[in-house]
Amino acid sequence: MFDTSVDPRTLRQLVHRRRGAAFDYGRKRIGWAICDEYHVTITPKGTFQRQSPTLWDDILEALHRERIHFCLVGVPLRDDGTISPLVLEINNFAERLERISELPVMLVDESFTSRRAVATMVEIGVRRSQRLRRGRTDEIAAALILRDFLEDAG
Repeated sequence: MFDTSVDPRTLRQLVHRRRGAAFDYGRKRIGWAICDEYHVTITPKGTFQRQSPTLWDDILEALHRERIHFCLVGVPLRDDGTISPLVLEINNFAERLERISELPVMLVDESFTSRRAVATMVEIGVRRSQRLRRGRTDEIAAALILRDFLEDAG
């Protein structure tokens, strides 16, 4: 499913004036963030617990509630081009998300977003206790995935 060859014009049409969501997939939690239809505001929305029996119902309800029109799923790409087992899990997650949500889902490079999320929280003065709160890094990483994508697509 990972394809970086999307035509930029097609991409702009796909996201133009549409609300989007980004997911930072992890083995325990999936962080997520959304943007408004003008791509001005990006809001971290929290996390979904991967092992929750209601995971997919929770995700679908959230996408509907937030009126989302497209989704991004971050993939940590390696410099050497090899694929980790986590990438296969992420690909399966993205394929299922696209199938059950009936929304376009794009895989995007999310290399180093977790590290950048921590650095961003430090930079804006988030207290250490808040930075260590479970899931905080995941939702900020999702916001960074969305921001980076929108900047590139703009």
